[in-house]
Amino acid sequence: MSNPSFGPFDFEQLRKMLEQLGLGDVDNLNLEDLVAHVQRMQASGSGFMFGMTPADRDPDAAWRTTLTAAKHLAAESGGDPELRPEERSAIVDAERLAQSWLSTVTDFSETGRPARAVTKGDWLDETGDGWRAVVDPIIDGLADALQRGSVAEQDEELQPLAQMMGPMMKQSASLIYRDRLKRELARVAGDILTGTEIGFNLLGSSDVLIVPANVAQFTQDLDASDTDVTLYLLLREAARQRLFHAVGWLSPQLSALLAHYAREITIDFEAIADSLRPENLEQLTMEDMVAVGEQVRGSFFQPATTPTQVEILERLEVLLALVEGWVDHVAGRAAAPWMPNAPQLEEVLHRRRGSATPVTGVFTELLGLDLRPRLVRDAKNLWAAVEHSRDVAGRDAVWGHPDLLPTRAHLADPLSFTVEATQEAPAEDEMDAELRRLLEGEAPR
Repeated sequence: MSNPSFGPFDFEQLRKMLEQLGLGDVDNLNLEDLVAHVQRMQASGSGFMFGMTPADRDPDAAWRTTLTAAKHLAAESGGDPELRPEERSAIVDAERLAQSWLSTVTDFSETGRPARAVTKGDWLDETGDGWRAVVDPIIDGLADALQRGSVAEQDEELQPLAQMMGPMMKQSASLIYRDRLKRELARVAGDILTGTEIGFNLLGSSDVLIVPANVAQFTQDLDASDTDVTLYLLLREAARQRLFHAVGWLSPQLSALLAHYAREITIDFEAIADSLRPENLEQLTMEDMVAVGEQVRGSFFQPATTPTQVEILERLEVLLALVEGWVDHVAGRAAAPWMPNAPQLEEVLHRRRGSATPVTGVFTELLGLDLRPRLVRDAKNLWAAVEHSRDVAGRDAVWGHPDLLPTRAHLADPLSFTVEATQEAPAEDEMDAELRRLLEGEAPR
């Protein structure tokens, strides 16, 4: 998978580094000299890390550096103006109106926190811990996979190289991945409209957030007023945050699925090993080594291939579709009496969700996880059918436990879910009701 923003390898930097190591004429690199030199460094305890500073080896410091770099890139790409007091107060007022509409169409209550307008840098700061929780398992998994592959059983002639490459590649995995990460986070920060538009709540709170600078860019070519677009975005964000706040298992389950997917990432070491056959070692140049590094880097981000990854992808697709379908349905119901152009605004957001933007592509770029919104319209229809069959309270009660949720088959046939739900929840007779009240400590009637 290519990524133009990732950039080519800095060959000249590597050349200078090898010269500083005292390896002589690097244009005619002697592999045996390199291996011997690295082994001496490892024996002395000085280690061997291409381009890594002490801060890079401290996970906390490395993360702070990555986040700071992402904020700088986001500001450079499109500016990140400070918010005026009147902008902030207008967002608070609009969100209060949106919350009043939502309270009539859902049993999930407000989170009790005022809405906030934030800059791109603010959004990165507030989602930083959430992003780290997502990517740390990926970095660990890549590092372990690289080390396992590089020290796996090799031809006898390759063992010295394998022993050298193992620690080096594990240490380099974090550096390589974080270089990509800072660029992707900057792109998302420059595109995201509201706090949880990506479908996951990576914030450390249930606050309703909006990024006015990105909203202004988004509305430039729309045939709708900035006020209407902002109000509709706040309505959707408030609905999504009510859902995440009320359904305590939802965010942890989404995060657990992402972490599980990351643990399943594999790297095609057989193809890479072909570049390091013993018969080629005498002719191995620095350009060859760089090419191998590029091949490793590219193999990090392939789409799901293992059966487990495909299963996790399908579960994530269904769960995210149910979240976004519920938001579509509830926001549409809430806006219907008050915003005649709400259907048009919803369609605009549908097209945005289906297009190639940094927000829709971030998990593809960072995990090779291709989450497409194919099922959202089906999920919206399903929630409408459930509400028609079981009313608002019954619809929202479906979120009570993950085992109660509709499946992919139900999304294709919403009526099948409403029939099953009715059959699985027979009406409670008077004797059962009295027994339930006694067990719950209530006075019998």
